[in-house]
Amino acid sequence: MLAASIVGSVQAAGPLSFADAMARLEANSHVLEAARLELAQAEAELEQARGRRLPTVGLEGRATRLDSPLDVDLARALPGLGALLPPGLVPGPFEIQSEQFYNLAVQARMPIYTGGRISAGIAAGEAGARAGEAAFEAARAKLHELLVQRYFGLALAQEAVEVRSATVEGLSRHLEDALRLEEEGLIARAERLRANVALAEAQRDLRTAEEQRTLAGAALAALLAVSDVPQPSTPIPPAPATPSLPELIEQAQRVNPTLAELRSRQVQAEAAVRAERGGFMPTLGAFGRRELYTGDLTLLDPNWAVGLVAEWTLFDGFQRRARVDQAAARSDRVAALRSDAERQIELLVRQRHEQLVAALARLDSFSTTRELAEESLRAQQLAFEEGLASSLDVIDAELALSRVRLGELDARLQAWSALAGLYAASGQTAQLPDRIQARLSQTDHRLD
Repeated sequence: MLAASIVGSVQAAGPLSFADAMARLEANSHVLEAARLELAQAEAELEQARGRRLPTVGLEGRATRLDSPLDVDLARALPGLGALLPPGLVPGPFEIQSEQFYNLAVQARMPIYTGGRISAGIAAGEAGARAGEAAFEAARAKLHELLVQRYFGLALAQEAVEVRSATVEGLSRHLEDALRLEEEGLIARAERLRANVALAEAQRDLRTAEEQRTLAGAALAALLAVSDVPQPSTPIPPAPATPSLPELIEQAQRVNPTLAELRSRQVQAEAAVRAERGGFMPTLGAFGRRELYTGDLTLLDPNWAVGLVAEWTLFDGFQRRARVDQAAARSDRVAALRSDAERQIELLVRQRHEQLVAALARLDSFSTTRELAEESLRAQQLAFEEGLASSLDVIDAELALSRVRLGELDARLQAWSALAGLYAASGQTAQLPDRIQARLSQTDHRLD
């Protein structure tokens, strides 16, 4: 039911090589798009931090209405002045500011000293941008590893269908021979019944393999964000060589994208600590102002002014100390995560390396027994024709060869999955298409 519904919604597409599948993954993946946007955000934050070193320039306009004009009456302000001066010499009230006035000015401010907060902010922005790049590479490596599993998983599922189909065809021919021999009285009815049962089981296994192929195709289509199921044209390559474990561990500790991100996050957190400590220092800045509209200026308002401004917070209820402690705790947390990640990465490399070694050992075992299984099947078929072997012997030989073929393909897939994990841990997944193509060109990859 599930496989049928998937077939109805996802149709088959044309052949697709592994290199083309990787290119399509990087072009279509929403996960990578989200990582790119996160990187763009980090780069924008860096530009914002750098901009704090530059002056800010702005226009300021105001329209003001007072309850009454502002004026000065010297006779009222200085009552004794009228008695000292001759009559008519005391000036009357004069207006300083009308009740409706307008201002328009351009003003600029520039920080000169901020206690290191601007420099720390820029350092934090640069570390954040590097962390964004590392996060993008980590997401990219995980998707490449997943692509190896799903692309060649679909190739394996297709091969499994072919192997199961060949088994059904072989058992069908064997059933025809069993029916003929039963009619001739050369074998018992039970032998023919065994052939019937074996064919029914093989047909059931074929249907299961077809359903698994459908699910594997849907998984690959979802990863590539396409509506049609691609048909892998790159076969599962022969087993890769086993890389050096010490070299892999050293490279993973040096260039693993997750570790690189945590290192940058730690630098970012340390810069945040410096920025918060800068809050204990005074700040010094320069300012300038130029009036653009001077019609409503009073005698006390200058046309322009420049100067310096200093500010030093002496006590803020211990808020600065709390912010420093908070930033320091965040830095220590990132350092602890980094230390744990270094151990986990080494463990992951060892696990993937062990999986590769185990897969290669399985592959050697299957390769050794494959020729024997093929010869055993031919011998049992000839013996059955001569009446020297039972139907069960032929069935067992047929199924044994199928198990060897599928086991060999699965061992190849497991080996390349483990190698993809090693490449992901050591930042080499971009080399996978070239490595796969080189391996295919070295050895004939076609199954007999």
